Amino acid sequence: MKIRNSVLFTLIFAINAISVYAEYNHELGLTGGISSYLGDANTSTPFWRPKMAVGGLYRYNIDTRWAIKLTAIYAQAEGDTRDFNYKYPGVGYATFKRNYVDASISAEFNFFDLETKKYSRGAYKATPYIMLGVGLTAYCNMTLNNNIYRFNIPVGIGGKWKINKRWTLGLEWTIHKMFVDDFDVTDSSNKILDNPYGTSKNGFFDTDWYMICNLYITINLFDPDRFCK
Repeated sequence: MKIRNSVLFTLIFAINAISVYAEYNHELGLTGGISSYLGDANTSTPFWRPKMAVGGLYRYNIDTRWAIKLTAIYAQAEGDTRDFNYKYPGVGYATFKRNYVDASISAEFNFFDLETKKYSRGAYKATPYIMLGVGLTAYCNMTLNNNIYRFNIPVGIGGKWKINKRWTLGLEWTIHKMFVDDFDVTDSSNKILDNPYGTSKNGFFDTDWYMICNLYITINLFDPDRFCK
């Protein structure tokens, strides 16, 4: 009995020591926030008609400055040209509502070394960061009744706070540049939102964009203690 108690005590002490002194470089988390749209139904006003956005993320911390993140988010977007008194040829106004999924991989750069070790020089429990990645937007073409997959480029800023060794809280804003103009076309009533003036070529700002602002929390996994300085 004494031996068993000694073993249990040793295991508990070892697990606690690992959780206190080891840095964790894998994170899994949940995210939630709002989604909004910029396009032919809203050309100028961010966060107009905000809708829900929920999802999950995985982050691999390469070191205290760099990380790679995978994100999958289910969100909604909508627009109405009457909000801004836009009038397009033949229809006057158009509205749309869209459900979509965004999946992306991005690189993050922390402005400060992010870790909780008290003996590390220049280490901080919180840091702002910037990110850049590539993504895929999936949504349904209701006219043809099939799914569409479009490439996008997400760019964003955010902030992270290590609550403790296990938990990280973050806030992030990203804008996703698409290379098509039919994200806001859901049926024949709003088809005009795809290149409404019939130009032969769309410029960089003539295609659709969407933004996601989300709060997330992650749990840190594993303990390779690889960021020691």
